[in-house]
Amino acid sequence: MFLKYLELKNFRNYSNVNLDLNSGLILFLGNNGAGKTNLLESVFYLSNGKSHRLSTQNDLINWKSDYCIIRGIIESGGEDKLIEIQLNNDGSLKIKLNKVFIKNKSGFTSDLATVIFSPDDLRIIKSSPFYRRNFLDDILEKTDRNFLSLRLKYQRILNQRNSLLKSISGFNISSSNNTIEVWNEKLVEMGSLIINKRLNLLNLIKTKFIKYMNYFFESRKADVRYIFSWDRFEPNGNFTNGNLENDTNISDNQPARKKDFEYNASSHFVLSDLNDNAVFIETDTISKKSGAYFVSDKDCLNNYSLNNILLGKVFEEKLNFYFKKDVAIKTTTVGPHRDDLVITLGDDCDIRNFGSQGQQRIAAICLKLAELDLLAENINEKPMLLLDDVLSELDLERKHLLLQLIGNNYQTFITAANFDYLKDIDLKYCEKYLVKDNEIKRY
Repeated sequence: MFLKYLELKNFRNYSNVNLDLNSGLILFLGNNGAGKTNLLESVFYLSNGKSHRLSTQNDLINWKSDYCIIRGIIESGGEDKLIEIQLNNDGSLKIKLNKVFIKNKSGFTSDLATVIFSPDDLRIIKSSPFYRRNFLDDILEKTDRNFLSLRLKYQRILNQRNSLLKSISGFNISSSNNTIEVWNEKLVEMGSLIINKRLNLLNLIKTKFIKYMNYFFESRKADVRYIFSWDRFEPNGNFTNGNLENDTNISDNQPARKKDFEYNASSHFVLSDLNDNAVFIETDTISKKSGAYFVSDKDCLNNYSLNNILLGKVFEEKLNFYFKKDVAIKTTTVGPHRDDLVITLGDDCDIRNFGSQGQQRIAAICLKLAELDLLAENINEKPMLLLDDVLSELDLERKHLLLQLIGNNYQTFITAANFDYLKDIDLKYCEKYLVKDNEIKRY
């Protein structure tokens, strides 16, 4: 994929922008607040049909106008595609592909892909499980046409179960068992599918992520593991690794007790996260590493095919086990909406708790690079890469390593606030633009 032309009208702080792009490496230079991120956002929207920020449609429209237009020519599949998107402040939008109106965004986004890394993506590593789940789910929405529909179905069922939990008191808990079983069955059916899709994706991401981490940290072993919600409980039933209030992805915004803690084993067995199988092991065979309990390869004594039937049985058992707790705090505490990832570096140390700022940033970048490779395989074409203020936080060695990794493999857009920290990097084949006073000029 190659963006040849970008035109913006009334988009964010830009009244009118026209850029003819000829290079595989594009650099936008400008002071903080000049609007560099807005440019990357427009490129992302052009290929993904949405903003990478948590913005409403009206936020993208210049406050002096009642509409905005994003227009671009993207070379994809050996042909040029003219994409035109008009967003109106009444919430409506018009989309044209090669001057023909199309009904929805999937008409052009299904064959296009862009990966962006911004400072906010550090939340994948440092913040709540919400962002790590979203990382997987966002990729699945790009690679699996059915995933968004599945996710929405699960959300509706989850909302219904939570509504029922709110209506249950200690006096009618027994009489509600039949109704809760109906919602449990539906939740297990949809939730097991979501978990399986995430696990299959993580199998693909993991190898690529480790490869890139080894490139930056040759002597330190990296890993990424899936943590089931029922394995994030302490033996006494308290939720671990943050608090329920901030641990939302598929929305489950219900009141909950606040408690900070580390991962811990939850019951008499653990369901393995990867390798397409499930492992049931007594807790005394589980080894503790950096505050977390994981199943090591030598402990995999009993292997079962990880399918929806097996996973569903475990999920159903956990829903029943924590039913009284769910009633007490009026929310569903187990399911894919509470799962997590843990990323380790070195001696199985959780990088979230023990990694340096630089290590955490590199880990987030490596996750994005793994996503980039995966999307390239999925669409049989190289996506565009957008790097928002990434190089400023890296030392010189790792700046060089990152640019070497990117090379000429992907058309890459980079923003920077200061040219000084780029002076030791070879950018002779780079197109440079100065962003100032809501205008963009060739540098």
